[in-house]
Amino acid sequence: MEGNEIILIPAGNTPEKIDTSIQAFNQPLANLLTHIGLPTENILTSVEERRKVIFALESTLDLLPREERYKAVYLSKFTVAISVGLFDGALNFLWDETVNAIRRLAGNFDLQYFFNIAATTNPKYKGLISTEDLPVISDHDLIEICRRIGLLSDVTFRRLEHVNYFRNHASAAHPNENEITGTEMLSFLEYCLRYAITAKPDHSVIQIKQLFDNIRTKEIPKEDFPSIGADMQKQSQERINDFVLSVFGLYCNPKQEQSVKKNIERLMREIWHVTTDDVRYFIGAKYGVYRNNGDVDRKDAVQKFLENVNALDYKDEDSLAAELLEKLQNLKTVHYEWNNFYNERSHAQSISTSIPKGGIPDSIRKLFVKVVSICYVGNGKGYKEGVDEGAIPFYQQFIEMFGVNEVKEFIFLFNDAEFVSDFWHTKPDKRLRQLATFLKTKTKDVQINKVLDLIVAFPNRALEKLASDSRYKEAVKFIK
Repeated sequence: MEGNEIILIPAGNTPEKIDTSIQAFNQPLANLLTHIGLPTENILTSVEERRKVIFALESTLDLLPREERYKAVYLSKFTVAISVGLFDGALNFLWDETVNAIRRLAGNFDLQYFFNIAATTNPKYKGLISTEDLPVISDHDLIEICRRIGLLSDVTFRRLEHVNYFRNHASAAHPNENEITGTEMLSFLEYCLRYAITAKPDHSVIQIKQLFDNIRTKEIPKEDFPSIGADMQKQSQERINDFVLSVFGLYCNPKQEQSVKKNIERLMREIWHVTTDDVRYFIGAKYGVYRNNGDVDRKDAVQKFLENVNALDYKDEDSLAAELLEKLQNLKTVHYEWNNFYNERSHAQSISTSIPKGGIPDSIRKLFVKVVSICYVGNGKGYKEGVDEGAIPFYQQFIEMFGVNEVKEFIFLFNDAEFVSDFWHTKPDKRLRQLATFLKTKTKDVQINKVLDLIVAFPNRALEKLASDSRYKEAVKFIK
């Protein structure tokens, strides 16, 4: 440092000069806080951690085109916050822009399709229609819906969920005493720039968008549907399921044009056989909901939809399953929000009053097992077990109800990116193994117990990678 000059530009300057410069304005800041009677301990990140980010910042920002960088006010705020040692504030600026970028990605895709998927994630998202409605969707649900559509890959989802975790529990967004290192900040910056702020949808997602748009706007020739169906079957199972649910929603709209309904009927004959039972039961359950609500037009549409694909066996005339479905969706959203361990109990208690006397309905078995397991295992946040302890008795009650079919669903859930997103934390890792150990008491099936044993013995904090393990892949082949 020359005279009183403060140098923060790494090029041509030694780490010692950067360190001295940071320290030069550290003391005046500390003096100001002391003067006005505010605490100074554990407020600013150390000089060493700041230096790590400052020296790598320029190369990391190369991910963003120059013309975009000139407009990136959030990055200016991020850089200033890093320089003065407020890493928690820097992360908040970065995450807010990341969420805005993902909303733009969704808005530029197909909002109707996006909101259709959102409504299957949580009923409170029904009725959303414009880009102004996107902030209603929670950050976790936003990236989960984009993952399901294909705007974000499973791996990208996990990366961004990791950033979201730190944003909720180590940033200035909420009171906390957690620290973020310079290396972590650089990783977060790269993840957000590379996988959200500069992200583009892949070709397969664009195909889905075009098909959904054509179904709504054109009368597609009958002879084209076998080819369309064959191409659709190349998509992931989750994407097929979501697409079927979306066009089912179009079909049940009383104001829908006949040409659109005809397109849907013809397409469903080609792809219904590759949808999964949980989706079929979900559609069948809507018959009872519409009947009990006196919604004759939609009830008749469900009847015709199922007749078209010869699937009347899935029709459920009781609305209890659909009521339970909505309560599970609400609980899942609450679980991923801030302070989940204070807010889950009322939802869990409500679910306990909606379970039919005959047990867990087939139509919601998969979601029931997923949500109960996620909430029981917890997310590692908070100061105890990372769970809502008031809700634990209800979760234990639900898990006691698990039979062989529920245990199977639990095993297959390790292929679900959302399900495994918190397993890299110590507390969820430990509770998940405890749950797997308990589930061994529910069945004597050798193949099922083989997988449960693998879960229990798998390397610590690595269960998010279980589904890619060759032993898991081989074992689940024998579970039907």
